[in-house]
Amino acid sequence: MQVEELVSDADIFIDQEFQDEQEYFEMVATHLLEERKVKTSFLENILQREKDYPTGLNTGEIKVAIPHTDYTNANTTQLVVTTFKSPVGFHQMDDPDYVIPVNLAIMILFDNPEKQPQMLKYIMEIVQSQTNLREIINTKNVKSMKQLFEEFGG
Repeated sequence: MQVEELVSDADIFIDQEFQDEQEYFEMVATHLLEERKVKTSFLENILQREKDYPTGLNTGEIKVAIPHTDYTNANTTQLVVTTFKSPVGFHQMDDPDYVIPVNLAIMILFDNPEKQPQMLKYIMEIVQSQTNLREIINTKNVKSMKQLFEEFGG
């Protein structure tokens, strides 16, 4: 899996505004369905997965969500990167009753279950550093964002 192939220009969304995580999931799912990168089951499944296993991470000042669903709902393996103009509430992974203000969502799509651990490892290395997260949040250009993720993977 090449890092360059993980992030597509078409799937980087910068300074987006959403009322809540539901609106975020609906926008991304619609976009990915139009690109044929996910199956029609994707939205329903990612919403249910998020309800059962929340993905908000309290990583410090800049908080992250890493939503994903089962490989059977995707037609590709890649990341969808979204920065939020105003934080969006996501339920916290290790305390599902608590909603945290998330600044960045890195959605994982994978079409093969063997790819999931490798992608999670790559993402966790990025999100454990507030310096990395600050760079992502401060990037306002799609090409620069893609390059940043390539550098992180280098």
